[in-house]
Amino acid sequence: MEYPSKNDFFIRFKALINERGRFLDYVLVEVSDNFYFASGMNSDRVLGEKLSSMVIEMENPVLGLKNFHYHMLPRTRRKFEHYVEEEDRWYLVSLYSDERDYLMMVYTDISKYKEESSGNRKRRFGNDERDDGNRKLG
Repeated sequence: MEYPSKNDFFIRFKALINERGRFLDYVLVEVSDNFYFASGMNSDRVLGEKLSSMVIEMENPVLGLKNFHYHMLPRTRRKFEHYVEEEDRWYLVSLYSDERDYLMMVYTDISKYKEESSGNRKRRFGNDERDDGNRKLG
């Protein structure tokens, strides 16, 4: 099921590597055009920031970097469902290395899908208040 969402966005980090070739941190180098609309953060404020600083100083429930930063390693691929209570919105967050020293995070708004899925589940299992008294067990 596909549907366009104005809340879909991406952020892209470049890895900082020391002279020994060890990973140190990430720097945010790119955000999508609709980053401000979806996150409420001005891209000028965050571009060039280190991930470690963003996690500590720029808490943003939509980005959820405090929850994800432990998984943000070079050459990784992961997916998470991320619920933003303040917005009552669900995201599928895809985290992957798109080039050797870059990490991409793609946030896909799946709220509509989650709502439809929840509604279908309630209908399928009879989770309707007026139905509870009529349900027989065993």
